Amino acid sequence: MRDPAAAELFSRVSPSNNDQRTGAQYLLTEQVHYCRSRLMNDWQINALFWAIIAISPVLAITFLVRHYFGAGLLNFTPAWSDEIDYWHQVATFRGVGFAGGVYGVDEAEAKFPFLRFGSHGPAFPMIMAGISVIAGWRPFSGLLINLAVMGAAILGYLALIRAGWVRATLMGALVLTFWPVMLYLTTTMQESIHHGLAIILAGVFFLLIRGGPNTSRTLFAGGIFLLTLASLLRPTWALLFVPLFFLRGATLNGRQLVGAVLKGSLISIAAFRFFSVVSTPYPNFYSQLIELTARSPLSGAKLLISHFWINAQGLVAGNWLELGLRATLLAIVVAAVVIVVRHRQDRGTDHHTGLAASVFHLLNLVPVVVLLVGLYDTSGWRDYRLLAPHVLLSALVALARSERAIVIIALAANLALIGAFGAAFFELHKPHFESVDPKTTALGRYITYKQGASAWENTLLIDFKNYVPGLVNVPAGVGLNLYVYGSGQPIQSRYLLITKETARKLGLDRLRLLTTTAQGNLYLRED
Repeated sequence: MRDPAAAELFSRVSPSNNDQRTGAQYLLTEQVHYCRSRLMNDWQINALFWAIIAISPVLAITFLVRHYFGAGLLNFTPAWSDEIDYWHQVATFRGVGFAGGVYGVDEAEAKFPFLRFGSHGPAFPMIMAGISVIAGWRPFSGLLINLAVMGAAILGYLALIRAGWVRATLMGALVLTFWPVMLYLTTTMQESIHHGLAIILAGVFFLLIRGGPNTSRTLFAGGIFLLTLASLLRPTWALLFVPLFFLRGATLNGRQLVGAVLKGSLISIAAFRFFSVVSTPYPNFYSQLIELTARSPLSGAKLLISHFWINAQGLVAGNWLELGLRATLLAIVVAAVVIVVRHRQDRGTDHHTGLAASVFHLLNLVPVVVLLVGLYDTSGWRDYRLLAPHVLLSALVALARSERAIVIIALAANLALIGAFGAAFFELHKPHFESVDPKTTALGRYITYKQGASAWENTLLIDFKNYVPGLVNVPAGVGLNLYVYGSGQPIQSRYLLITKETARKLGLDRLRLLTTTAQGNLYLRED
């Protein structure tokens, strides 16, 4: 049966056409216009559908907050210690740049003293401060920026892979049921930035896998830029330079892999070294290992082995969401190994790209797990935050390539944990929508930022019990420093918000009481 549109075109051909074109020429011109019009309409429809997928996290989070807390997004206030720190660092950088007080732990300083933005480095507060020039900076601003970043990342991914309706729908389902994404959107943490980077990188790696050495230099340079930016926020992202260099090669063999590992390892070492220089020291296992190894290499080796074993055991402990993410990661790794073996045995038409994709999953997931178990922690949501972007990255690369096994694994694991997500969402975010202690909202009356004064004169020392949401009312420019163990040296911070027990430990004779709060007292250090 003839196409109705084509029949209409034939009916419009006339030998008496004044422009003296032949009927065939006229038909060809009209057919080109028709195809262009259809393509434009299809693109517009796709773009509209992509936009709906992109705003779906906003709708979901708005519903969840209203359902569980009877509140709106603008009622949000940072509540966890890390996000209070992040929020205030952004406020300080917006207000005074590098001239603020010292953020960090136990009054430790970075190797570059002018970088005073804590143990997570200065990149995140600087990036958020830049965004806030347009978006503003209120207690709820971090949440709104998270939603905007997520929407932009989803649009970018869908455009890069040129998703049709089916892939776009599946992508929306994956994101909306990927519980780390949904848990951390309602925070002022770094996580949503990392999830957004993972989504965009999934599109980049998909194109790199498909194109191999024929991939455009612009795309390859874009991958380098994104990984460099991500590595400034979290140095473990630098591990992905290995698959980036490997997939760029003309042949996927052992020699190419060794070269990629060497180049990627050098970049990773540089990223970790740079991060340690620009951030303030933190009393964790890594710092203990370095200190002990310097004194006794054998003792350091024993500590490393012991820590590795404890973390390995920790992988089978934790709540259901943590266990579910680890199980998903393991299942993807197993699926990738099976596909690698299959492609090594059967060199079909999809051999190159199929092998490349499977190797990518292994290079994406295995190194970060080894690093996590060896040098980090598998408790307190730490591994959950670190692993989630990498699992999301592999799931979305698999979706773009129609790797059904991995997509089904990810979706099934997510849906199986929907009940655990609801309970965790309520438990974790309840403090974000509670009223703030009125006494801590008045801290600005007693604490002032002194322009031109030393960094310690503009620093507030706080113990754990007093790291409360009301700290957002501390004037911008005044650094927040957490007291954990103490440095063994006299206190340098001008202000202290601490319990009476901590005050007695530090020496009440040097402290003048300014006011009291529900958790502790605000003191002024007197020399």
